[in-house]
Amino acid sequence: MTLYLTGAAMVFGVLLRAFLKDKSTPKSDTTSWLVVFVGTLIWPLILPSMILKQLPKFVSLKLKYTN
Repeated sequence: MTLYLTGAAMVFGVLLRAFLKDKSTPKSDTTSWLVVFVGTLIWPLILPSMILKQLPKFVSLKLKYTN
């Protein structure tokens, strides 16, 4: 249970930060908040896709600074 809650808290933080940084979505939109909360609840399914999306950026930055 602790592992699930820890992962959920981390994913919630990432989703919330992305939501708050997004200027195109009004913060009063309930559908957007629903997506943040549902994404947090099903984080074991969401987290792998989030990692795969960010991995190319990380690899390109790492290669940029090692050359």
